[in-house]
Amino acid sequence: MTMQRWFRFTASLSLAGLSALALTGPAQAATEIRVAYGNQPGEPVDVAVKAWAERVNEESHGELQLKAFPASQLGGETEVMEQARFGSPLITITAYSNFMSSVPDLSVLDAPYLAKDFDSKLKVFDSEWFAEQEKKVEAAGYHIVIPNTVYGVRQLLSRDPVATPQDLSGVKIRVQNSPMYVAAIKAMGAVPTPMSLGDVYPALAQGLVDGVENPLPVLYGGKFYEVVKNLNLTSHMHTVAPFVTGEAFWEQLSPEDRKILTETGQEMAQHLRTLVEKETDKSLQQLKDAGVQVNEVDIAPFRKRAQEEIPKAFPQWSEGLYQRVSQIING
Repeated sequence: MTMQRWFRFTASLSLAGLSALALTGPAQAATEIRVAYGNQPGEPVDVAVKAWAERVNEESHGELQLKAFPASQLGGETEVMEQARFGSPLITITAYSNFMSSVPDLSVLDAPYLAKDFDSKLKVFDSEWFAEQEKKVEAAGYHIVIPNTVYGVRQLLSRDPVATPQDLSGVKIRVQNSPMYVAAIKAMGAVPTPMSLGDVYPALAQGLVDGVENPLPVLYGGKFYEVVKNLNLTSHMHTVAPFVTGEAFWEQLSPEDRKILTETGQEMAQHLRTLVEKETDKSLQQLKDAGVQVNEVDIAPFRKRAQEEIPKAFPQWSEGLYQRVSQIING
């Protein structure tokens, strides 16, 4: 082989090598999505999210990864929702009532006495009404990844037994600082008293409030039963919460990644419901063992008051909204 032919041969080999590199390119980095929530490690939401992360990793062969951030590590709900809306790669669990300012009608899903049980309530997510709301959510800059995660049934723990709305006249009940929860407790006949959950125990002990409402695992976990001993099964809210991301970020994901998140997300929702129901049963027994009196409640008069009072509390809602959604759920 002449020197000239040798140079041509080695040059062609080099070009072939460069071409091969160009075709394969660098290995594509995995897409990492942070999942933010206020629940503590070990709570049902935390357990379910970590199982969800494993399923997403399996289905995407490691190309899509969820990273759990419990205990509000990335900020409060409002802050995290804003991060999502501005395109951060994150998903967060929130409350439907947090859409009050952007998609007001959607907040009705947190209204009291809409549903008698979760099976009924979950029907709303297959309705035309909900599909309309989802479009409005997307126009507001968000995307609902999982609409139907069961969060828990809210009950009332109080100093004195409660059987009727009249029993709550003048009774101060702690609520979270949310227009929906304030309106709900007011509609039930009590005096809503907003404060952080961390302040409830001393407030109960000092007589600043007379009761607190929440799902049973929260009521047991806060040890409020050490101060007040009546658990009233008002079942005033069957809370279902959405996992939400930003529409801009969702649009950046491939159709395959969206499908994986949606399908495994539904598996997660089923898993979470099982965990919540198991934890609720356990907490009820623990409260009984702690000497709490469990009072069955006729919820009909409470529901009647809610149907009358709640729509008046939210003039920004569409006409007849509460009744319309109630018919979808209970029809």
